[in-house]
Amino acid sequence: MDEFYLGIDVGSTTVKVVVLTQECTLLAHRYLRSKGQPRQTLLQAMEELSQHIDLSRVTGVGLTGSGGEPIARLIGGHHVNELIAQTRAVGGLYPQARTVIEIGGQDSKLLSVEWNTQSGKMVLVDFSMNALCAAGTGSFLDQQAERLDIAIEDEFAALAVQSQNPARIAGRCTVFAKSDMIHLQQKGTPLSDILAGLCMALARNFKSVIGKGKSFTPPILFQGGVAYNAGVVRAFESVLQLPPGELIVPEHHQLMAALGTALVARDEASQGLLPTFCGFEPLREYVISGKTERKSMPKLMLTSSSISQKNEPINPEYAKQAAERLPVYMGVDVGSISTNVVLIDEYAQVVARRYLHTAGKPLEAVRRALNEIDAEVGQHVEVCGVGTTGSGRYLTADFVGGDVVRSEITAQARAAVAIDPAVDTVFEIGGQDSKYIALNHGAVVDFAMNSACAAGTGSFLEEQADRLQIDIKEDFSQMALASTSPTCLGERCTVFMESDIVHHQQQGAKVDELTAGLAYAIVQNYLNRVLDGRQIGKNVFFQGGVAWNKSVVAAFETLTKRKVTVPPHHDVTGAIGVAILALEEMTCKGQDGSVKATKFKGFDLNNRQYHSTVFECKACPNLCEVNKVVIGGEKPFFYGARCDKFEDAGRSRTVATRTIPDLFAERHDFLMGDYMPPTGPRNGRLRVAIPRSLIFYDLFPFWRTFFQALDIEIVLSEATNPNIVRHTVEYATAETCFPAKLAYGHVVDLLDKDADFIFLPSVINRENTSVGQEENNYCPYIPAMSHLVAANVDIHSHGPRPLLFPLHMSWNKVKQKQLQQLSNQLRVSRKQIARANDLAEVAQRDFYATIRRRGREVLAQLTNDQPTIVIVGRPYNVCDLSVCQDLPFKLSKMGILPIPMDYLPLETVDLTTRHNNMYWRSGQDILAAAHIIRDIPDLHAVYMTSFNCGPDSFLLSFFRNIMGDKPFLELEMDEHTADAGVVTRCEAFFESLTMGKGVLV
Repeated sequence: MDEFYLGIDVGSTTVKVVVLTQECTLLAHRYLRSKGQPRQTLLQAMEELSQHIDLSRVTGVGLTGSGGEPIARLIGGHHVNELIAQTRAVGGLYPQARTVIEIGGQDSKLLSVEWNTQSGKMVLVDFSMNALCAAGTGSFLDQQAERLDIAIEDEFAALAVQSQNPARIAGRCTVFAKSDMIHLQQKGTPLSDILAGLCMALARNFKSVIGKGKSFTPPILFQGGVAYNAGVVRAFESVLQLPPGELIVPEHHQLMAALGTALVARDEASQGLLPTFCGFEPLREYVISGKTERKSMPKLMLTSSSISQKNEPINPEYAKQAAERLPVYMGVDVGSISTNVVLIDEYAQVVARRYLHTAGKPLEAVRRALNEIDAEVGQHVEVCGVGTTGSGRYLTADFVGGDVVRSEITAQARAAVAIDPAVDTVFEIGGQDSKYIALNHGAVVDFAMNSACAAGTGSFLEEQADRLQIDIKEDFSQMALASTSPTCLGERCTVFMESDIVHHQQQGAKVDELTAGLAYAIVQNYLNRVLDGRQIGKNVFFQGGVAWNKSVVAAFETLTKRKVTVPPHHDVTGAIGVAILALEEMTCKGQDGSVKATKFKGFDLNNRQYHSTVFECKACPNLCEVNKVVIGGEKPFFYGARCDKFEDAGRSRTVATRTIPDLFAERHDFLMGDYMPPTGPRNGRLRVAIPRSLIFYDLFPFWRTFFQALDIEIVLSEATNPNIVRHTVEYATAETCFPAKLAYGHVVDLLDKDADFIFLPSVINRENTSVGQEENNYCPYIPAMSHLVAANVDIHSHGPRPLLFPLHMSWNKVKQKQLQQLSNQLRVSRKQIARANDLAEVAQRDFYATIRRRGREVLAQLTNDQPTIVIVGRPYNVCDLSVCQDLPFKLSKMGILPIPMDYLPLETVDLTTRHNNMYWRSGQDILAAAHIIRDIPDLHAVYMTSFNCGPDSFLLSFFRNIMGDKPFLELEMDEHTADAGVVTRCEAFFESLTMGKGVLV
């Protein structure tokens, strides 16, 4: 009688089982989503297979996957490493393959394989895998499909392959990618372009983070569940530049690990090495017993009676009983997850309200909410003003006819004070954002928001509830409060927490324990990453959609030891707040005693059609992706441009910027000096290509003058643009900050610039200009990037040679010697180099003197009526307008004068009292700026840092201590392009400056 072999792959999101015969025939298989219960799902799969297969003939069982090993111990199975299983399957089915791309629910792998003719087996030559982070894997695609209400199996891919202009989306982090997608939707980007952009981001991220510069030798297999997605397949073909037929998707791509495991079990059985298979009864008994051995948290206890059950409007007949139409004011809060609309009367009482899921279509959600409210009270009310807030506030204001546009911070605070004037602390957790607001007598004195990351927000809870098959509204809270042993999940990144949940599931954690653990985790994340040591007052409000969840309220009360009040209408407080702001704005009489007329377009927007397109503006090297939205045949609206080329001068939200000097453009002109790109024939002259990254934004005057003195032409890479970012993502192998990674993209941009050399100095330190400081070192990544780029970008095959050398600018004699070693390559004498160095030093000093002189002029003209902000950060952060998302322009549009940090007299500050050995040159400048900004009343600061910046993990705390009670705003940037969060924080900061003091993040 023929023997059977089982191959079982227990992954993070699915369970795969295959049955092979002795002759390696695939007899049957099952592919089931585990939905948080991998052991139960495996038992279900075996029950289904037993209806068709005589399982008594199973001789051996192999198990692999993240949950395979503990099950193997229970049933007497043979545990197989996933890499070995994949290699064995490829060798048995596709021996011609040389590279394997495997992307599953939470894991990504790259395998390089070879066929060994002597052994007759496939050999694993090299491999790489994703680390703890599950960014760019199947579970993230599942989550986005669920959020957008599209089927991942068919509709997602069908839409993605329709796109001709994929949107730019960050790939390095799941949460950054999600932020990008949400803000693209809020700008009206076509869904097909967003989905295609997500696929491209996944492929580029895989090539850079998993591939790390390795060769993708064809033929290439693409396997795992994600290989079913045609959009991702097309993205890989594009990113890897593969001709048709070189990317092979196996027939059973999702079963390859299970097939390989079964083949290994068969191989082991032939040598008598398999353990004795015990059947599945031990697994069944284990599941029934519910055994767990894990660290747990205290049982959640809800001690407060302050959870308001009053979330209905005032008497529905109230508006209908009025003799005339009731004057009302509308608030619209368009967020990433929900869209909320309220009507309030002149006493700020809620007349009508709607809370709807945005589902990736913000304007459709607004249209539906207005239709429903119109049917309820429309004929009995007169809308006298409209306010909009949320990440989609600007597009929504254009669509409905908004009168007031305000940040979420201001709106949430206004609602809280209207409900209880004595409130002093607001915790707000929404779908994608978390906020902390401190109030004093109704004024915002401090606020914080989650950075770019959505860890610990409502969308994360919803996604995990879906994975666990729990109704987030009906079951989650009840189950969590009932748990006697909440799982300890910590407070790490969303994706890490998701990985922890998978691990605990594989160890047998019960669903109620996981839900209680999630309630604790979201609060721990909030307290550690948003609150970050800030003071919690005595009268605490918990607002936002997550406040519905009583288990989260209980976790807040347990961990803060405070009574936490959930106010009425907590889920729509943003809409209430902006409606109150609209009421106050529209009832404020002008000098002639008149009130403003609303721009409201009416409730019936069914015939107010809109159409959105995306185009790349080629008016300058920025290559902005601009969203053009035409609403109801009116003049087009444009979103996403980094200048005012497409701005409508008639929009009330845009402050005239022509009266505000563009100091960053001035600084750029000072930096470039007399540089002109070469034109015409070279006539034998050498040409050096300089990447426009990192030290370029500080030292270009030196190098411009140095090479000009040697009669060597200079060609620059383009300003950072989407093409350079794309090259960066594809070539970068080190997980540095984004500005450092950009060096890859800028060097790639120079490969075809007809140059003899690409200039890659490894600059280690700078000359000493700070009082009392001994060291003046750059961040280690700055000298290292020259070597990293040279090692990972094939410069030689394109013609130029890398001009790579160390340089110590703080040691003059050493610097001269290091420069003179270039004489042979540059075909000049050492004397010429010495002269060029002298001239370059003068040019660099002149540059500093010029910007300091201009800075003194600006500081001398400061007035109380001109808000002024210094953008604090390294030149390559704040002067590369792509990296900073054109923050100076955004601030100018708000009526704020932005000043470059190095316009300040930094060299006049003595840091030795508190920091006698600040060995980072950037640290010296940043802390000196803190002293100057603190002491000038009319100056404020925006501190711009980068995700993954090591030095700033220290410097920020020093900066905060120096600033004391003076407010400043911290912005963390990365490769993600969504700027709505940046604008929100800047607007909230600006609005709060007149209210009080605090440290704002």
